[in-house]
Amino acid sequence: MTTSGFVPSAEPLPLRIKLGNGVGSIAYGVKDNGFAVLLLLFYSQVLGLEARLVGLVLLVALLLDAFIDPLVGYWSDKTHSKWGKRHPWMYGAILPMAAAWVMLWHPPAVSDGWLYGYLLLFAFLMRAAVSCYEIPALSVVPGLTSDYDERTSITRWRFIFAWAGGLAMLMLAFGVFLVPSARYPVGQLNLDGYGYYGWTGGALMVVAALVAALSTHKRIARLDSVPPVHLPLGQTIRKIGRTLANHAFLILLATTLFNFVNLGITYSANTYILTYYWEMPQAGFLAYSASLFVGVIGAFLLIGFLQSRIEKRIGAVVCMMLSLVFGLSPYLLRFTGWFPENGQPLLIPLLFTLITISNGLAVAAGMLTQSMGADIIEASQERTGERTEGLFFSAYFFTQKCATGIGIFLAGTIVSASGFPAKARPGEVPQAVLDQFTLYFIVAVAMISVSAIIAVSRFPITRADHQRRIANLAGSGPGPGGTA
Repeated sequence: MTTSGFVPSAEPLPLRIKLGNGVGSIAYGVKDNGFAVLLLLFYSQVLGLEARLVGLVLLVALLLDAFIDPLVGYWSDKTHSKWGKRHPWMYGAILPMAAAWVMLWHPPAVSDGWLYGYLLLFAFLMRAAVSCYEIPALSVVPGLTSDYDERTSITRWRFIFAWAGGLAMLMLAFGVFLVPSARYPVGQLNLDGYGYYGWTGGALMVVAALVAALSTHKRIARLDSVPPVHLPLGQTIRKIGRTLANHAFLILLATTLFNFVNLGITYSANTYILTYYWEMPQAGFLAYSASLFVGVIGAFLLIGFLQSRIEKRIGAVVCMMLSLVFGLSPYLLRFTGWFPENGQPLLIPLLFTLITISNGLAVAAGMLTQSMGADIIEASQERTGERTEGLFFSAYFFTQKCATGIGIFLAGTIVSASGFPAKARPGEVPQAVLDQFTLYFIVAVAMISVSAIIAVSRFPITRADHQRRIANLAGSGPGPGGTA
């Protein structure tokens, strides 16, 4: 088959390219951490909206976003400019993304009904702007190199910067912005602090996204030799359907769905759990943020050591299984009476050691899973004759966002179903409510994690498959769309 589109060489990349590309993921890390950890708490416990309805509003914003992601992916694949396919989108999305983020954390003083509408509007605008940046940014990765292991290396840099951005903002939130004051005795309920959090995150997004776009511009922003072919709408939709009906890609989507539903539940629920179940002091929240980042660094080092020694699928399965065991152990040990009581000196170090290990293993699995997505590009190109990075990563990214939104919605449902009181203070929530809330949480996490493990274990592309495919594509000769 004659294939169209540029096939990148399988070569190591300069460290500056990996670092520059990785820095851009800080913007997504800030957004994702804010949505997953603080947004539900802010609009329900601080502003007084009903938690289940807040989760529903965020889910509706995702459904509206369903119309955006596929269009961004398809149109970025078809963009024909002197800056290439991706960079015009990346540059254009930076300021709208930051502006929507700032507005999300500065709601007006209006009635609850209008406040739900305000949340819906800016949650949708934020997600749409992030799509216009992050889908092209993700699509850059397969174009930088076709090497099986080097793609994992690029991905782990993206992960560590995304987590660094999100957790740096979380540490600023709990250590600087969301601290007790005369007006707000409970730091997590400090309304003024959320405003500062929004401004800081918006500024960080602008800087990070601009650095990433500029760092990869020279290497990958170029005018294609032949303009893309635009088909009628019906043919376009059918072609998109055939392209996305890739067996390996569908498995990756299922894995992504389960993993990010779990992520949404875990990080939204953890704010409640740390505040009310473990009754963490303010220092405990800083320790929590630091422990998460220690786990990310551990994942970065682990994958760096293992990436050339294992198949991505096997590594992901093992990491997910171990992450589940360590993640649920504090709650199971507490239920059986084998875990320190709240306030005991051993509680924070033991709890956060287990959280660090669990989170690190989960992040390591995520690095391997996202790297698998880059390898699907050539598998599709071999079958269809075209490279459609934007289309694949738009579907991947949309699934990721939908799953996180579903997770946040489920966390809100768990809060409401357990009878959790609004604007509650730590120590005032009945133990029966806390136990019921935690039980719902661990059952949901266990079921979803097992589903993710089963899905990723079926991923079909191996190192040998990928190397054979690259060799075949490289030997197929130049196609109508560029150099092979």
